[in-house]
Amino acid sequence: MAGNLARVGPGFCRSRPARHHRLYPQRRCQPATASRGNRRGPASGAAPSGHYNFDIFFRRASLSIRGTGLKVFTYYLKLETGRFGLRGNYSSSTQIQDAYIGYVPFPDFNIEGGFLKTPLSRPAVDSSERSNSLEGVSDILLYPNTRAQRQMGLQVRSLLFNQWFLIRGGIYEGARNGYSGGNPTTPPFPIPATQNPNGWPMIAGMARVNLLGYENPYTYPGIYLDGISRASFGVGGQYQSKSGAVNRDGTINDYTALSADVFADIALPGDSEAVLTLDGYRFDYGTGQAKTGYGAHGEIGYRWGHIEPQGSAYWFNSETKKNSFLRLAGGLTYFIKGHTAKIMFEYENTIMNGVLPNTPGLAPTKWLHQFLLQIQLHV
Repeated sequence: MAGNLARVGPGFCRSRPARHHRLYPQRRCQPATASRGNRRGPASGAAPSGHYNFDIFFRRASLSIRGTGLKVFTYYLKLETGRFGLRGNYSSSTQIQDAYIGYVPFPDFNIEGGFLKTPLSRPAVDSSERSNSLEGVSDILLYPNTRAQRQMGLQVRSLLFNQWFLIRGGIYEGARNGYSGGNPTTPPFPIPATQNPNGWPMIAGMARVNLLGYENPYTYPGIYLDGISRASFGVGGQYQSKSGAVNRDGTINDYTALSADVFADIALPGDSEAVLTLDGYRFDYGTGQAKTGYGAHGEIGYRWGHIEPQGSAYWFNSETKKNSFLRLAGGLTYFIKGHTAKIMFEYENTIMNGVLPNTPGLAPTKWLHQFLLQIQLHV
């Protein structure tokens, strides 16, 4: 397949010499094993008896192509099959994960349209193949209507003021008639046909200040491994009118989201580096709604040569107190050859879409315990 794709590249514009076109096919495979269980009773992800369940599956298998044409156009297409074979399910479909066409009128200024990762924070547009931990922030990114944080949109991505300042944002499809949901871990809530009656798009974006180095890729690595220090902080937001939850009187709330985050990846002597990510969120679908609440996420790591111990956590406190999230995780990564080939092991404790410990008047949801082992090959 890679050979067939490679022959497509020069056809981008046949009237120009081949040197004006660059095509980069990539393949990625992430075989994984997972043991999940809850010794205190049944839990989502555990075996039917509530004991540990052992799975062997493809966490992700993807094929992507990216390239440039006429020096000012870019394109990217990624196809992905997720969790193939999990619980013996071999019917997982291959879907478009990312697809865009871009225009670069001058350096560090990108205009992109297509099926895009939606900006809110730096971790919200992270790179799954260059991650620092196995499970990121995605479970608590409670957007109105996305698939894996992607949706159709038109955006600008640019570095400004001698690369000290970054902006990324635009207009996106957001919630439409039918239902508002999109996040597979949180059930959508039904809404009437008048949802988003004016058909307005969602406005979303983020702004960042680069303190050390700079970044402007389509997705951001969780850890770079390149010996260059980077540090930045940023804020972000999303808004769409009448795209939140339905009130008892039939009116529909607006949807808003706010974020703030800090990232640091500091290169140290002796082929080592330290990485830190901290981000906080406020999602508002209306007072007392399942997806209204505050959230936070963090990751740490310290790499010595090929080995990196890492830890991560996320938390979302729903205003219903019954649709909250909490994860505490830690693990070890062995980089065989950077992010091209690596082995990741992680232990996780998770409460997903449930009741957090120490919630007054409610029994806490049982923890889901997981051991994950993943081998990644990205070429």
